[in-house]
Amino acid sequence: MVGVPTVRTCPVGRRLRILFLLLIFSATVSPASSTSAAEPGWRRLDLPESGSYALVYLPPALADAPSVPAIVFLHGAGTAPELYPQWVEAAADAAGAALVLPKSLGGLGWGAAGDAAMVDEALAAAAGELPLDPRRTAIAGYSAGGAFAYLLAYLGGAPFSAVFAMAAPYHEVPALADPDRVPPLRMYYGTADRNFVGAHPRLVEQWRRLGVPFEEDLRLGLGHNDLPPDAVADGFAFLVGHELPGTTEGCAPSETALCLAGGRFRVEVDWAAGGNAGPGRVVPAGADDSGLFWFFDPANWELLVKVLDACAVNGHRWVFAAATTNVAHVLRVTDTASGQEWRSEHPGGAAAPAIADTAAFVCEGGA
Repeated sequence: MVGVPTVRTCPVGRRLRILFLLLIFSATVSPASSTSAAEPGWRRLDLPESGSYALVYLPPALADAPSVPAIVFLHGAGTAPELYPQWVEAAADAAGAALVLPKSLGGLGWGAAGDAAMVDEALAAAAGELPLDPRRTAIAGYSAGGAFAYLLAYLGGAPFSAVFAMAAPYHEVPALADPDRVPPLRMYYGTADRNFVGAHPRLVEQWRRLGVPFEEDLRLGLGHNDLPPDAVADGFAFLVGHELPGTTEGCAPSETALCLAGGRFRVEVDWAAGGNAGPGRVVPAGADDSGLFWFFDPANWELLVKVLDACAVNGHRWVFAAATTNVAHVLRVTDTASGQEWRSEHPGGAAAPAIADTAAFVCEGGA
């Protein structure tokens, strides 16, 4: 990793609400119109309003995806986006996320007048070319970029789903711009990094005081310019694993719709017996990854369903189901993030077999 001088940043007062609306709009455009022109690999997007530019990367596995997570990556002080593809491309491939690497307006880091607006412009430009998911648009940065990333998210109130700050210096966040929407944070430091010694203790105290949920990756003996590939990969996986707080869409819990995995998956079942038919009813009990249905009597439960995240095991989310009925029924599980539907039909007349589909939904980035 190239040498990176000590950063200079300044507090960010401008919120990125316009960007959020733009991304919501882009997510409603026909996926075919977005992905048909989306070639995988790296490209440069010029940003005429700010006079800057951004490098954008789409992993090959996401070339035909209807919606993709995005990670904004902010470079270190005194450097440029072109120095970082070798450090972030493999991690983006593994996480299944597009990358947006904007170039700061100032030569000494981030915080120059117009930098926040330029990040807006870079993301809007990327959303015009790729089907970015506004619920899973996160931000990361190295050194100066790491500090500006957390300033944008917490002091500026930018609508990012998660934050990953690497080797970042300390800057004060006296109060959260949006206390009702606080994205989680991951920090990386080598313990021989000057910023670990000078910034880490104060940042930990700051996040605890503000109530920011955070986790850490600390590497013994590594310096400021040491950035292990697995640290980046783990950080990107953390980012992709979170959605924008308070904006989960798609699954609205109801008497007939069971919402699992943080509301991402909607589970429904329809039954038919003796010339009658109807929807299965959700038993008002369960967990985030599993739930129950009844057909005829609230006290007589008919079907247990689980949706399990096994992305780290075989690159898929699993669907398990066990029925205690011989009634004909159709079970449907919908991934509200991608629109994909998994279904299983039982014709009735015999006891329904157990279901253990370990390839029900492909995780972002593939198997």
